[in-house]
Amino acid sequence: MSEEKTRILVVDDELGIREGCRQVLSMEGYDVVMAEDGMEGFKAFEERGSFAVAFIDLKMPRMGGLELIEKIREVDLDIVMFVITAYATIDTAVAATKRGAYGYISKPFTSEELLLAVERGVEKRSLSLEAKRLRAERRNRLLEVAFEKTKSNTIISCIADGIIVINRDKQIVLRNEAARSIIPGCGDLTLPAPLAALKCPEDLQAFLNETQDTSLEPTIISKEFKLNGKVYMINVSPVIEPEVGSSGVVTVFRDITALKELESAKSLFVSMVAHEVKRPLGVIEGYMNVLWTGLAGEMPPKQKEIVERSLLRARALRTMVSELMNLTAIETGKFAVKRTPIEISKVLADAVESCREKAKAKGIELSVKLCPVTQDDNVLADRDAIFSVFANIIDNAINYTPENGHVGIELDNTGNYVKVIVSDDGIGMTAEEKDKIFEEFYRARNKYTAKVPGTGLGLSLARRFIEMHQGAISVESAPGKGSAFTVSLPKWEHK
Repeated sequence: MSEEKTRILVVDDELGIREGCRQVLSMEGYDVVMAEDGMEGFKAFEERGSFAVAFIDLKMPRMGGLELIEKIREVDLDIVMFVITAYATIDTAVAATKRGAYGYISKPFTSEELLLAVERGVEKRSLSLEAKRLRAERRNRLLEVAFEKTKSNTIISCIADGIIVINRDKQIVLRNEAARSIIPGCGDLTLPAPLAALKCPEDLQAFLNETQDTSLEPTIISKEFKLNGKVYMINVSPVIEPEVGSSGVVTVFRDITALKELESAKSLFVSMVAHEVKRPLGVIEGYMNVLWTGLAGEMPPKQKEIVERSLLRARALRTMVSELMNLTAIETGKFAVKRTPIEISKVLADAVESCREKAKAKGIELSVKLCPVTQDDNVLADRDAIFSVFANIIDNAINYTPENGHVGIELDNTGNYVKVIVSDDGIGMTAEEKDKIFEEFYRARNKYTAKVPGTGLGLSLARRFIEMHQGAISVESAPGKGSAFTVSLPKWEHK
């Protein structure tokens, strides 16, 4: 029986691009399937399946490239997808990567560039499938890692991230090839070796030592560090064994240098503005409080009203400064997230209570439908971050709902995700506003929103917090028909 050809999917609305790709790839022995838009491409994917690599254009009729990438990724986690576009920017590259693309090549591209991308994609898929097969064979105790080096090293050598395994005696018992080059001194150690033998900076050494003493609950601790001129996101998680407790931790070093460089210019500007505004704003707000409370003498009602309005604007500006500083902390790696098992129903109930007084002042009814407090709604998350997300969404619903309106909060714990839906019968949004609502500093401008204070950062921060927890946030809305925000977080599947 002849060997099955490697199958490649090319989705582009330009006939020249499709034919060019087909000719080049067919000459190299690949089975090429073409489609002229996203809908046709997804149909071909459903009918043919088993594609190793896909090349997808961004700008296409009926269904765009980003939507197609998401739909394919929901079905096949191993396919390697590249964006091909003449409009490649930092934003489009980051957006495509977040949705599951592996990389992109810009139009026009040469046959060498196309073939190199295919080779990379086929190799990555092969390694991914091999790693998945090997992981399926190995589900036993972490302590066996030190004695089954051949099997373990085959698995983790396929991973580009640096990985080290540390037992509860603070000994490094396993490392992959990436860790040898990433972590100073790691490549010179003879395993098992004491954690203190690593020649890494003091703050990183302290962080690694601190995380060894973490609680016996499932926890993911994430923090950014600089090593050898690069920026790494370091994730540490204990490995819990039944009746034994923690047998050690797994530490993963992920290179995020490129992403940090993309954000550095914006972060520098935001940080400068936030810090420069904070101090004089505090002084201004203090003086206005003195005037409004009458400590500087009684004022006529009209003047007091003007001061009160100014004070409200100053407080809104202070909120914006606080949100700017949170945003900067996230982008510069100074925002630490500590994820532990939490009951979403309890966090959501607290967020509702924090907004109840404001709703009462507007005569807005808050209807809450929470499931019973059970482990079915547990997620692995940072409680403060998730609380701020829920409080922000509920507060927005109250702001944009007319007096005597209604805001509904519901928790759905069916399926693999815990979902929180916040709906209102407020002013709603147009399709254009809905597409931009999670962008930084974006606020809809119309006669209904003019009197509602805000910074345009709250929902952007909410999206960032949710994405840091591998979740998703979305909105359904129409003008005059209200809005419904849905937050989805993966359940913590405890053993």
